[in-house]
Amino acid sequence: MRRLWTVAALVLAALPAFAADVPAPVAEVGRKLAAGDYKGVTAGMVSRDGEVLFEAYAPGHGAKERHDIRSATKSITAILVGDLVADGSLKSVNTKISDILPDLFAHMPAGDDRRDITVEDALTMRTGLACDDWSPASVGHEDKMYKTRDWMAFLLSQPLAYEVGKQFSYCTGGVVLLGRVIEKLAGMPVPKYADERLFGPLGIDGARWRDTPTGHTDTGGHIRLTLGDLHSLGRLMLAGGDWQGKRLIARDWFEAMTRVQTTVPGRGEKYGYLWWLNSGEVAGKPVSIMFAHGNGGNFILVVPELGLVGAFTGTNFGKPEQMVPLQVFTREIVPALVRAK
Repeated sequence: MRRLWTVAALVLAALPAFAADVPAPVAEVGRKLAAGDYKGVTAGMVSRDGEVLFEAYAPGHGAKERHDIRSATKSITAILVGDLVADGSLKSVNTKISDILPDLFAHMPAGDDRRDITVEDALTMRTGLACDDWSPASVGHEDKMYKTRDWMAFLLSQPLAYEVGKQFSYCTGGVVLLGRVIEKLAGMPVPKYADERLFGPLGIDGARWRDTPTGHTDTGGHIRLTLGDLHSLGRLMLAGGDWQGKRLIARDWFEAMTRVQTTVPGRGEKYGYLWWLNSGEVAGKPVSIMFAHGNGGNFILVVPELGLVGAFTGTNFGKPEQMVPLQVFTREIVPALVRAK
């Protein structure tokens, strides 16, 4: 009898939970996810105006699982940099990183243009360094950095491929460098600062950061969070940085972070401060989206016009299928909810 009850409980746990008025196309996405029909998509949660439309987990996955969200971590790092600005520790995003962390730049001669890289350059992927994670041939590619003992020494040994501050080039190392900025100006490890300023107030407990080989925090990727944690971060973004009456992201920073700061060569999306941005029309109505994206299919998705938040996790690392959650969200969920309004 106990064995039968256990099996029944597991079956029930795998079924998605739906709101009463969820449109059929949205419910179908939840059912397919729970059935494992989206290979490599492990979990998803979508809410509208604070009401969860569905919460679903693929077979073998559950609500307590902490997922490696890869580069979606970068968008969290942007929020933490904003906290430095809000508390006055960082006077301006135009501050040169070499002025904050002079020891990391000590090997460079005076007048080296790399000394001019600002905090904003790292926030917008415009450091100019020969670092392009989208090109395996790039000398500063993240996979090459990961094999070194000192990631920042590796990054700052790279030559300039572009003029500083002018050209977008997706570079994880630059965001790890921002982690060192946070650590220095906050006067504490990044995980502690994140718990105090962001995760604690949101009720996120047990976030697992990865350390670099030199004992600093990897702020460019690999934090482990639950699906619910990602959804809470999405709700915070939908609310413009306000959480239960407490402002966790300063208004000015939220506006700057989610404003187009640079274009992305070869892609339709724009880029803010480590947040992806896009806009267009769906069923004749204007909509916009801000999102965090991590390799494998890890997403935080926010559509302000619809009061819509989506969170998805996945394991399609390095595969085109990692984009399935974004495609399903924008092509099926958003149109269904636009028509339902």
